[in-house]
Amino acid sequence: MKRAAFLLGLAVVTPGVAHAQIPVFQPAQPAQPSQAGPNEAPKPPPSPSAKPEQKAPPGEEYYVEPAPSGPPAPDAEQGPPPFEPPLPGEPYFEPPPPPPVNHVAPLSSLWLGARVGWFLPFGNVWAKAKPVSTSAGAGYVLHGVPWRDYASSGPTFELDAGIRLSRSYTAFALWERAQLGPGRNDSSPDGAQAHAESDFWAAGLRASSNPDKLGFLTEVAIGYRRARTSFENGVEYQFTDAPFEARLGLGAELRLNRMTALSSLITVGVGGFGSIQRVAPNGNAVSVTSALDEGDGHAWATLTIGGHFDLIASQK
Repeated sequence: MKRAAFLLGLAVVTPGVAHAQIPVFQPAQPAQPSQAGPNEAPKPPPSPSAKPEQKAPPGEEYYVEPAPSGPPAPDAEQGPPPFEPPLPGEPYFEPPPPPPVNHVAPLSSLWLGARVGWFLPFGNVWAKAKPVSTSAGAGYVLHGVPWRDYASSGPTFELDAGIRLSRSYTAFALWERAQLGPGRNDSSPDGAQAHAESDFWAAGLRASSNPDKLGFLTEVAIGYRRARTSFENGVEYQFTDAPFEARLGLGAELRLNRMTALSSLITVGVGGFGSIQRVAPNGNAVSVTSALDEGDGHAWATLTIGGHFDLIASQK
């Protein structure tokens, strides 16, 4: 009370001081009882050490979106989240193995079959030297003697036997017999021709793009060929010494069941005869070619259809 009277007197007697603010000390009010209900716990009074809430100064406040309550939705543009392998000991899903493939063609077997078709010979059987006279002197030129002079096209028959190395590959041996017609060489001293024939023995490799159904078929064979032309007077021309005849075949193969398959094949072959002989009816043989003659290249083509069987086939 003495301090308050002193300050009041100082304000009255001090000149030039107007509207002085004199702090008024009020006694502390007693704490009001809590208005909480019967089932609610009363709120504790604020702690003396608690700091009042500080607000940002005007002009610096901004709006913030409230955080979502649930998990964030995956972004459609980014796609599904990356796969993370499970930790050791945690269960994980393992896809089942693919079902086994049921093949129709066996994995290995004894392969046997036959083909029939048509044989077309062309090219030259040898090159004959013919003398010519030039300004530089006498000489000779080589003229090819066509195979068509001694044989014409005719039917062919083929036997095949081999081993299936896998479902798509087969190694085999073959014998091809072509029954050909007479040639068109009417100026031969032996007269008219009766007929001609040719034999081909070879080893080959066969491949199919789809051995279980319908597949593209390829064959390669290398072997030996001989040909013969018979005349009406009993004379025979023999074309031999052709050890490296090569044949390429392209076609298609259709698998009917595990044992049987049908195929169609077009083949083209090339080679050269090293010896041409005239054999008389009594067996005497003389060479048709002279020392100036040379060998030449012949060729042939066939169109065949065939059927083959897989015997003693594997269980797979």
